[in-house]
Amino acid sequence: MAACAATKKAKQGYTRETVKITMTHVNRAERLLLRGEVPGRGMEWGDTEERGLTLRLTPQALTWYLRTRTDTVKLGAYHTLDVAQARFAAEKAKVGLRQGENMKAEMAVFHSILQRTGGDLNAVGDVAFPDRSEPPPVPSMIRRRNGPWLWEDLIEEFLDYKATKVEASYLPKYAKYLRHPGYECLVGMPLFSVTVARLQEIRDEIIANYSLSTAARCVNQAKDAFDWAWRTHSGKSGLARAEEKWPMWREQWSVEYQSGKRKHTPTLTELARTLALAERHRSLGQTEHGTSAGTLGLLWFTVLTGQRTGQVAKTELSQVGNISQDTGVPGDNWFAVTWQGPQMKSRRQHVLPLPPAAWRELEGLLAPARAKSNQWLFPPKRGAGHASAGSMNQLLFRLAGKRHKRKPDPKRVSPEVPLPDLLTEHGIRKWTLHDVRRSITEFLVDRRLGGAASAILDHEIAGAKDLREQTASVTRLHYDTAQRIALKAEGMALWCAAVLEAVERERAELALQPLPAPRPRPKRKPAKRNPGRPRKIAA
Repeated sequence: MAACAATKKAKQGYTRETVKITMTHVNRAERLLLRGEVPGRGMEWGDTEERGLTLRLTPQALTWYLRTRTDTVKLGAYHTLDVAQARFAAEKAKVGLRQGENMKAEMAVFHSILQRTGGDLNAVGDVAFPDRSEPPPVPSMIRRRNGPWLWEDLIEEFLDYKATKVEASYLPKYAKYLRHPGYECLVGMPLFSVTVARLQEIRDEIIANYSLSTAARCVNQAKDAFDWAWRTHSGKSGLARAEEKWPMWREQWSVEYQSGKRKHTPTLTELARTLALAERHRSLGQTEHGTSAGTLGLLWFTVLTGQRTGQVAKTELSQVGNISQDTGVPGDNWFAVTWQGPQMKSRRQHVLPLPPAAWRELEGLLAPARAKSNQWLFPPKRGAGHASAGSMNQLLFRLAGKRHKRKPDPKRVSPEVPLPDLLTEHGIRKWTLHDVRRSITEFLVDRRLGGAASAILDHEIAGAKDLREQTASVTRLHYDTAQRIALKAEGMALWCAAVLEAVERERAELALQPLPAPRPRPKRKPAKRNPGRPRKIAA
């Protein structure tokens, strides 16, 4: 293109000319502006020396701009920048646009420093525009898509993958070990630069500061993440160009740990005495939260059935109904609870018959507390949801003399009185809700009904020899259509009758013991009351 191109109309309506802009063009445009002789919408001069630099004349102003295919940056008015300064500003603005900078803010700084330095471009450039010799950090979304990954990219990508493989409620528990504080030193580190020596140091620090079991979980889950990245994204993740090749992750980074299997099985007496204590001590102090009917009902149901707490807590009233005698139950007035596949760990539908006496005990506790509009079998203390499985754990903690961790009350003056350990005082060993499953299994296996235990708990009993025990495995193929109601009912009748009888016995024994004296109310600082607005005095 010639230095002075032919004049032409721009799409926006400006008369545009592409030239090597000089002060002659600036002075000519200034005269047109001051005389009010600007033709049409205005004129533009595009600079051939600094591509994109534009001098735009309108009936109201004469301004320098940088125009690119995607952006337009205002550089300043004609009287604040000469041609050399405008070219300098356009050059810097191009770099800033590529780096995603806020050019409006940078141009404001540029003009301020330009005025204070008397137009010294060397001084202005060092201060107004930051050194962009180092490329800016790549956004995580782009980095995760194109690679190479940083440590945190591996963790997030792997968790996105695991979200499709595990239950949503379990994912946060799984993620906490991959995001363990021990790994914070790797944040920002390229994955290909992570070495075995550094990983072994992190493992040893976790063992020293936390526990061996925590270190084992952290290491094993991170190794799974490395395995997945190497198997599916070795190039994008950067592992393919790591100095220490792949086998080292698997062979030289481990924790010698084997979790012990819980063998504690609470006795029938311990379970019944715990239920009786929970009923008698609904509130352990004048300012303690009382146990709601829904939470107490959850504890009762867990002891009576041995079902998993998460599955039980979300049971709706619509899942409970009468079950006819022709299905296999030994009489009328039996009820059944049905859980669909997604609610069960086994992902199979599960129907559990309840003896009439067990259902009456539950309804006597729950019905008065359940709002008519509530859809849940176990109502909450307040609100429209359901009682939570965690509330049962808190109930057992309180009975064991423990409190949920909380911040100290700054207004409290008197020292906090410890809760009594009612379980130990009454000869009850500490037990967890999952331990009930072993209690039911042991009780029924002793009566040659291991198959009933497996059916009730929805799992098989190893070493089953009795014909009724073998039924659990024989009918597994037809599980969806044959719920083994008769077998379940036989076991439930024996277990629930034993629990109810034991609870009645424990209630009678506890009734003979005097209730402990009420615990004193804590003393707190007097509340500071707002004096309020002063009253207006009538004139």
